[in-house]
Amino acid sequence: MKNEIKSGTILISKPFMEDSRFEKTVILIVESSKEGTMGFILNKSTNSSINLIVKEINSEDYFNYGGPVDTNHMFFIHKKSDLISNSTHIINDLYYGGNLEDVITLLQAKKIKNDEIIFFLGYTGWEKNQLNNEIKEGSWIIHEMELNDIKQDLEWSNLLININKEYSVWATAPNNFHLN
Repeated sequence: MKNEIKSGTILISKPFMEDSRFEKTVILIVESSKEGTMGFILNKSTNSSINLIVKEINSEDYFNYGGPVDTNHMFFIHKKSDLISNSTHIINDLYYGGNLEDVITLLQAKKIKNDEIIFFLGYTGWEKNQLNNEIKEGSWIIHEMELNDIKQDLEWSNLLININKEYSVWATAPNNFHLN
């Protein structure tokens, strides 16, 4: 297991993480520098329909909860950097952000498939050294995996067990194990 955080790294919260906002989360890091780190939670959906917030986007999809930072703004990860200007490369064929007008035009023209873009409300962010300190404290598992489908079902407990079978007891335990 590597300890280097870079764009494309997957973070998996460890069982019994103290910060409930990140309980049972899988996060894709999209940017990491000396100043800090940014990512999106991949496995938490919302009940907010995209077309209710951005009327021009005719989609029945829902936003994912990207994280607790800036939850009043929309973000997106996509595979269409050749068509969406000002995109930032994450890893392989994954990009985030870019020109929203490009996205709207492409969605209306059906030039972006449903599995080529995912929308988020908010993001995760850590200041300089904050994430490294949380990793040292044991809050996160760093996981390298290929994200071929940005909308794949990333079940926290399954990922945790695949990484280390010893986590199986904790991965399948209820949120409040005292009630068990």
